[in-house]
Amino acid sequence: MSNLKWLEGWYENHCDDEWEQTHILKIESIDTPGWRLTVPLLETELEGKTLDEIIIDRNDHDWVRCWIKDGYFEGAGGLRNLEEMIQIFKEWAES
Repeated sequence: MSNLKWLEGWYENHCDDEWEQTHILKIESIDTPGWRLTVPLLETELEGKTLDEIIIDRNDHDWVRCWIKDGYFEGAGGLRNLEEMIQIFKEWAES
């Protein structure tokens, strides 16, 4: 199963006609250029779980940052790092 399919399943498992109304998962492009991933953790089994900030700098176009802030898993990365951010979230969530 791809990491994106896993993320779809994780999100679907939390949708109950109420949770998704206030807790929005976002995948956005950013002007670096690159990607931003925001996954809501509030009212999930991951709420309160800690993560030491992840900083990966391979070069100006190949980089990833992941952190927890205000009840959200946040990720940002280069144009070809979206899959890697989702994988980092998956591995953290399953650990």
